[in-house]
Amino acid sequence: RVLDAAMPWVCGLLGLAAGQRAFEAQRWDVDAPLDWQAWTAGGAAAAGLALEVLALHVVAGLARVFPATLRAWWAGLPQAHRAMGAAAEQFVVRHLAAPVAAAELARVRTPAGALARVLEEYDDAQVRASARQATITYTVDDTTLELAIRLPPAYPLAPAALDAVRRVAVPEARWRAWVVAAQAQMARNCRIDAVCARIVGNIGAHFAGVEDCAICYSAVAALDGSLPSKQCPTCKNAFHRACLYKWFRTSNQSSCPLCRNLF
Repeated sequence: RVLDAAMPWVCGLLGLAAGQRAFEAQRWDVDAPLDWQAWTAGGAAAAGLALEVLALHVVAGLARVFPATLRAWWAGLPQAHRAMGAAAEQFVVRHLAAPVAAAELARVRTPAGALARVLEEYDDAQVRASARQATITYTVDDTTLELAIRLPPAYPLAPAALDAVRRVAVPEARWRAWVVAAQAQMARNCRIDAVCARIVGNIGAHFAGVEDCAICYSAVAALDGSLPSKQCPTCKNAFHRACLYKWFRTSNQSSCPLCRNLF
């Protein structure tokens, strides 16, 4: 709702409404801090330009920190605002898509946090980044599984695509579950390196014989990276602790999600 109210104003400042001339964003560095006092000291003309630059920073910040939120706003524009949406897409592709993709893939290229930890745990895995995609490879014996997360030219307005370049020793149903889990992460504004970390963890757990959680269909929990540890005493299916407690809260019962016996 906040974006629905604010973004038409922001787009208007950037000249993205019908019949307007687009703001010359290439003249400004969106990584440079804004000196608001210096801008406003220059009078009304300078203050007006400051608002335009501020609008540029708002869109750039959304694209980098909340890409899925920006994408949802853009995709949900009513028909009456489609001209503004088309202008916004052209603006993002021209000025923001390349630096946003570069920043995402730089975190893959120099892994830290969850991605660094999972690569240390599963030394059969490698993650590398090129100009527009992150590629995950996992070698088992003499075979290599390979998949890619591709960032389209219109990213983040267009979602990243997850493709199986070489899928071996992984059932189709399990692969689809991993794809759904990765897409759900990206829909929550997760970084590409965090998505890579969960995929590597799922692959590693799969080849280590760990069963997926029967609720989220993933071996690695999205929140804390844990493995399924709560086992139903009747059907023996395992669940992540957080998934199971969420099931208890939302279903208002303490039965197993699968066999329906008391947990």
